[in-house]
Amino acid sequence: MLSAWSIGRVARSILTSVLILVSVVASSFGFAQPPAADQGKVKVEWLGHEFYRLTSPKGVVVITSPWLANPDGPVALNDLARTDFILVPNAHTDDMGNPIEIAALSGATVITPAPLGRWLIGNGLKQEQFRRAGVGDQFVLKGITFKIGPSGHDNTLATGADGGPSASFFITFENGFTVFFNGHSTLIADLALYASLYQPNLVILGLAGDPPEFAQVARLMTTNNPKLRTVIPSHMRPGAPILADGKRELDRLAIGGLMFVPELKKVYEY
Repeated sequence: MLSAWSIGRVARSILTSVLILVSVVASSFGFAQPPAADQGKVKVEWLGHEFYRLTSPKGVVVITSPWLANPDGPVALNDLARTDFILVPNAHTDDMGNPIEIAALSGATVITPAPLGRWLIGNGLKQEQFRRAGVGDQFVLKGITFKIGPSGHDNTLATGADGGPSASFFITFENGFTVFFNGHSTLIADLALYASLYQPNLVILGLAGDPPEFAQVARLMTTNNPKLRTVIPSHMRPGAPILADGKRELDRLAIGGLMFVPELKKVYEY
């Protein structure tokens, strides 16, 4: 006779198999559509640290962690006048950047977890420019689909208060091309299911501090996801020795060919 422990173990195994099957079936029904070549390309530009500018085929501009004074790619505020969405994963200075100033200039919408959004509103962000990013939320704005994923990162506000869960972002553009930005999250096993469901073509992953973990996050993003072609490290400085460490760890997992380190302020098309 099976013990209660054995029955529970079998039940968990069945549940895991069902979840994986559901993710594969769901992806074939529209969660992750192949990029459409006839709809143009997505432009990707690294502006230093975790600061990226993503421009959709129809000209919608999404920026991540816009730290204007980052040490390697300082950006003038006026250069961001054409911005539609600002993704803020957590409250750390380098991960949050300057969303209030950029939103005031551009009229952009800031997408971030609720407690951090309320703090930003208390410090000058207009209420109507805030969009709550609760883990699991999904919404479409200006033709861009945003799926909010989990993030294993501290989210303590400047006041010392708890900022709630931090966030990661799956961004699917009008042509079906999907970018995953993890906001320097630590390793989370749930990412395997998210990867199989939303099948990102390009991922931007925090590298600083732990190359083996960076590589394992990249490995999870390949789960049931044959569409992943590019892994871009972030949260590091150009030419830093840690880049070689990250590449070595990816090579050890047989996915080193996915890594690409962009040049600062150079525009790439995907």
